[in-house]
Amino acid sequence: MTGLIAIAVAGYAARGCGEPSGSVAARPDGPGSELGTDAGAVVEATRPLMGTLFAVKVWAPPGRGPAAAEATHAALDAVGELEGRISSWQAGSDTAKINRAAGRAVVPVHPQLRELLEVSARWARRTKGAFDVTGGALFELWGRARERGTLPSEQAIRAGLALVDHRGVELHGDGVRLSRAGMKLGFGSVGKGFAADCAAERLRDKGFADFVIDAGGDLLVSGSRNDRPWQVGVRDPRRGRLLATAQLGECAIATSGDYEQFLIVDGERFGHVIDPRNGWPARGVSSVVVVASSAADADALATGLFVLGPDEGLALVERASSVEALFVLEGGEVRASQGLALRDDILERVQ
Repeated sequence: MTGLIAIAVAGYAARGCGEPSGSVAARPDGPGSELGTDAGAVVEATRPLMGTLFAVKVWAPPGRGPAAAEATHAALDAVGELEGRISSWQAGSDTAKINRAAGRAVVPVHPQLRELLEVSARWARRTKGAFDVTGGALFELWGRARERGTLPSEQAIRAGLALVDHRGVELHGDGVRLSRAGMKLGFGSVGKGFAADCAAERLRDKGFADFVIDAGGDLLVSGSRNDRPWQVGVRDPRRGRLLATAQLGECAIATSGDYEQFLIVDGERFGHVIDPRNGWPARGVSSVVVVASSAADADALATGLFVLGPDEGLALVERASSVEALFVLEGGEVRASQGLALRDDILERVQ
């Protein structure tokens, strides 16, 4: 299928990537260059950022290819700038400074980080703690468990839980403080979506409104390519094939799943999506797909819904505005919100 963009692609690289050079390519859109250079082109750029691969595709009308190429790099630069502010792995970032000062000082932060924390706080409240960016201690604990191939002890889990509480993020004007020593912020469940929104803002500032941003599998879709809708693919969480294709128009699409990082102990599978309320990996769901108006909302809610499960999760979605969701359960059953349907391998909105 021409122009198909797969969602939920595997992570490109581990944390600590070096400064990327990026790449850009312009090509006529459509099979066999059917539109020709006179009709415009899709201009692409990719770069390893935030521990994954970011890709930007922009539809450039005739004569705007060079400007589109510049805009794609500017969008990726915006992601790189954000990463330097919010990455908990970069010692000079605002997030790392907040973590080091936990329980003690208020740390001045960039407005972008404050905005990200406000988005995170909103979804933490709405999911009743199923989404929580203060789960850093638990995430690190289970990361070490996956490396060792053994489960963490109950004592270690209880110790980690004592350091998780979204209500402990204190906003003081242009500063932030964590209420308890040892608490750690981490934005792995919302940062890529927020970065996609920032990249989109940069593209629009450059005069481009027709684009797709792929933030390591989280997608932000805007406009069209030569008046034809962008087409995206949603991957099956366990079988390595496409679950569905979609042409959903202006939206953000994010997935959360257990298919990339997991631990198997005595034949039992433990995924990497941790329930911050009890300290254990969430169970019963293979994948969640969320469609929302912003990528940050879609990213955060995908994680929160995975933890909540289909019953509580779909109830939350039906109460929310401009949000739809689809669950793939461990047994293969598919459940979707009222505004979304999977029919003949096509994911579509329902009026």
